[in-house]
Amino acid sequence: MDPKIQAFIEGAKAGGASDQSIVGILAARGWSEKEVYAALAGHYERVTGTEIPVRGSGGTGAKDAFFYLLVFSTLATWTIGLGSLAFSLIDRWLSDMLFSSGNAYGSQYEMYSIASEMASVLVAFPVFLLVSRAVIRDARKHPEKLDSAVRRWLTYMALVVAAGVFIGDLITVLTYFLRGETTSRFLTKALVVLLLSGGVFFYYYSGLRKPEHALDQGASKRDVWMAGLSAVASCVMVIFGFLQIGGPSTQRLLRADQKRLQDLFQLSVQINSHWKGDSSKLPEHLDDLPGVVIADPITRKQYEYRAQGGSRYELCAVFSTASERAAGTSSSPAWFHSAGRYCFQLDATQETANPPTYLPD
Repeated sequence: MDPKIQAFIEGAKAGGASDQSIVGILAARGWSEKEVYAALAGHYERVTGTEIPVRGSGGTGAKDAFFYLLVFSTLATWTIGLGSLAFSLIDRWLSDMLFSSGNAYGSQYEMYSIASEMASVLVAFPVFLLVSRAVIRDARKHPEKLDSAVRRWLTYMALVVAAGVFIGDLITVLTYFLRGETTSRFLTKALVVLLLSGGVFFYYYSGLRKPEHALDQGASKRDVWMAGLSAVASCVMVIFGFLQIGGPSTQRLLRADQKRLQDLFQLSVQINSHWKGDSSKLPEHLDDLPGVVIADPITRKQYEYRAQGGSRYELCAVFSTASERAAGTSSSPAWFHSAGRYCFQLDATQETANPPTYLPD
């Protein structure tokens, strides 16, 4: 403790100066409030003859670091998942031929992406809320933790990431505007990123206020409003996601249909090879083909095969769902099918395209 501060405080208190006046005067001369309050504490200890009790920290730095890292990692997970889910839904609702891959089975890939993004939100968001609530409760019991170096460093790291995304999004919006590519789909995606990154940035930036103001009534309302808005946004997007892809049973049906298409494709490859290697003859039965699956993965019934004369033949299977055509395709790919029993008309002299499959490993 600096003896100059001690001497000034002793003289000022003898002259009847208040603590606030002493703190203001010394702070104006360059002394930190922490140093001034420490000197005032020493003054009152000498006057009262009683040592000022020190409040325990209520936990270790490692424990605090774990909870803050968990908060920010789950924050990143669910915000990225929510943004990606919004992007996938926007792509389905606002199609744009300039940015379309033209893949006939692109919608099935989007379904698997939507399922993954929904899982990120459904897992990470509740964990984020629970851990954040625990951190706030702990901070109310131990307000000194709000000024900890661990909290400030991790908060500033989150702010750097959020600010980078925010600025990068603004640059991208301007770039596309200057290139004349201001489609409604792109502008909607830009708005999503701005809302997410801007919301995260301003929420945590406002939390870096002085510890004595970080837990006041205004801060509590801010926490409640942010949690409520985040929960509503997450619930709405997840509901829209379920409306697009259906439940787990629907996804299982889609997976089964994809397996059927792959089985029929492999059969067509073997039939074509048999035609080329056996004096231009089609096999009589599917059992004549080595190393291929000839039965449905669910019902275990054998796929239907019929030679139609010459090099033409058909393969039939019973599908649970109808394949979706990609927007803008003018012709029907070989593997489009309706729900129920469907037969593909094939030719052993022509190579059959591999049906795109987006099944996860």
